[in-house]
Amino acid sequence: MYYIHRGGGKMSSIGYIIKQERLNQKIKQSVLAKGICSTSYLSKIENNSTVPSEEVITFLLKRLNLEIDKLSNEEENKFIDAFSELYKLAIIQRDKKWIRATLDEFSTRKTYFLQLKNYHTYNLYMFRLRLILNEKIDILQSAYEVIIKTEESFDEKQRFLANLNIGLYFYLNGDYYKSLCRLEKSLKFVHNITNEEWEMADYYNVLSLIYFKCNEFFNTINYASKSLKYYKDNLLFERAIDSYIVIGAAHKKMRRYEEAEKNYNLAKKLVIDYKVVDYEGMIYQNIGSLHAIQESHDKAIEYYKLSLKSKEKNFNAEGYLITILSIIKEYSKQTNHVEVLKWCKKGLEAIEDIKNKYNTECHSFYCHFEIYRAFHSSTDELEVVLKKGISHFEMVHDNRHVQKYSILLADYYFKQSKFKAANLYYQKSIQVLFKQNFITKWEDL
Repeated sequence: MYYIHRGGGKMSSIGYIIKQERLNQKIKQSVLAKGICSTSYLSKIENNSTVPSEEVITFLLKRLNLEIDKLSNEEENKFIDAFSELYKLAIIQRDKKWIRATLDEFSTRKTYFLQLKNYHTYNLYMFRLRLILNEKIDILQSAYEVIIKTEESFDEKQRFLANLNIGLYFYLNGDYYKSLCRLEKSLKFVHNITNEEWEMADYYNVLSLIYFKCNEFFNTINYASKSLKYYKDNLLFERAIDSYIVIGAAHKKMRRYEEAEKNYNLAKKLVIDYKVVDYEGMIYQNIGSLHAIQESHDKAIEYYKLSLKSKEKNFNAEGYLITILSIIKEYSKQTNHVEVLKWCKKGLEAIEDIKNKYNTECHSFYCHFEIYRAFHSSTDELEVVLKKGISHFEMVHDNRHVQKYSILLADYYFKQSKFKAANLYYQKSIQVLFKQNFITKWEDL
């Protein structure tokens, strides 16, 4: 059943709804329009550039087998208000199981709105929920295109939300410069619209994550601190832990290790005091990385093993593999071949176990473990394994590891006196360096 209010005049979104349903059913415009109106007229309807007659709407909806129950403006507004409350809870609590159940419920009900404002708000909220769930690429791409094609008719609050959501979309795709441009566009709307405190805390939190990825660490700390204040004042401990970790990571990047440790320990205190066990492994992982960057290998491994123990207990598949990789790196720095190979074997076995239990592919980690295994073995596999790994990381837009393993392969070729091949991979690593710093010319380095 489709719950819609048929609004009149130019503010109706019937055209958008017809287009969305036509695309869902994979029907061509010419097929839908045949015997009802011209294809060009249907195109105008779908672009909301004309107001069709009731008769044309009725015929189009009948052909789409789209039933409409009329709701009053008041009922529709109540519906969007209720959904706004669900959206708020989703943003604050980040309970993915609950969000999934909510999305499934609304998806089953096929709820649409003909009041243009409500239609846009609903799509913006749904897009954000799908981003939190990190839905499949095609689902996110479809939601993104709906926002892009309709954003010209947004009010200022909706533009604020659109820039926030699109920024997150680019962030998840690894395009941090585009992401930051979108997030910073929202800054100009902040003083012109009414946002609740939780909305601003959420915005500052997202902004801090993106500044971190763009290596703007002072801005990271500034905005993460703003979100932290709200989360602490409102006893949102999990969100506060997130903020402490981001602030700690920014200090670590700036080599302010004491400040980094201070923030990690504040996060750790919240984990212990309020028994937020899901974060325990993450805290130990970050403290381990802090020791790793200071070349305290034994101390780093000690904390990584504590992290691993916690992640085994509260099973976190991706986190578990991240920690195994971190341990491998520390032993690799010490050229401890025996321990590297031992932990590579453990990592590869864990991947098989995860695949069998959860039907989850972990191809990136498989590449990491195979590269370290080949590097620390006395076999001739390294060249082939590195090439496969680099191709994979290029495909998933993981520029950091494209650069890292390109340097390793270039060094390998250089030692083999294969200078042309070495040059190709040194060039590849330089291209990634430019991209990471958002520059195109060496003069800007």
